[in-house]
Amino acid sequence: MRLVLVAVLAACGSSTATPRSPSPPAPSSPSPPAPSTQPRPAVTAEAFCEHFDKLARKCERFANARMERATCLTDVRATLAGHNARFSAIATCVVEHDDCDAVLDCVAADQPDPTASEALRACDDPGSTAEHAVGIARSEWDQRNGVGVTAFRELRSTKDAPIEMCGVSAANDWLVSLRCNDGSQPLKSRRDAEDFRAGNVGSGGRCRSIIDRYRVLCPERRYEIFIDAYICPRPD
Repeated sequence: MRLVLVAVLAACGSSTATPRSPSPPAPSSPSPPAPSTQPRPAVTAEAFCEHFDKLARKCERFANARMERATCLTDVRATLAGHNARFSAIATCVVEHDDCDAVLDCVAADQPDPTASEALRACDDPGSTAEHAVGIARSEWDQRNGVGVTAFRELRSTKDAPIEMCGVSAANDWLVSLRCNDGSQPLKSRRDAEDFRAGNVGSGGRCRSIIDRYRVLCPERRYEIFIDAYICPRPD
């Protein structure tokens, strides 16, 4: 039931609103325009899966989250029946917009921060791993996998023992900072990090969060990196 929510959040989770040039002020009018009579499209499993498949075909950000139609329909029907408010908001954005940036902007405008201190969950809490990060003691955080790593050759990560980061943006920034053996930097920006993300491999790590897999090519070899971006230090 959570599969489709995880897939969509993986595509939209690290998005930020695309900067827009300010629009010129509209000319004054003696009366407000009449409200649009265009009906809003119904948010159904069929409508969502059709729109999401189109986004996955034309938008790089959504490509890794593409699902088989039968799986999509089954999961979306179950999620909608469960009245998941977070998914309903995302589904509305997907159904109502055809442009990739418009969908991302819509989702970002109403997206809670899964790493906010008040939202952190305990490791054994069965709450949604797609919406809430796990809070660990600062002493554990300071010893987490990945601390002090500055070069790809120093990496040691698997699905069960991933690099631990607090948020997708932090994970992307960390990946950008890494160097190959010859000192080269294959990732130059957060967008590069998103491009190197090969998708998620399901639940793993110390608290069974969703684990992302990245594949980065250096002159010496290709590195496969597993990251749990839902581990954060608890506020003391």
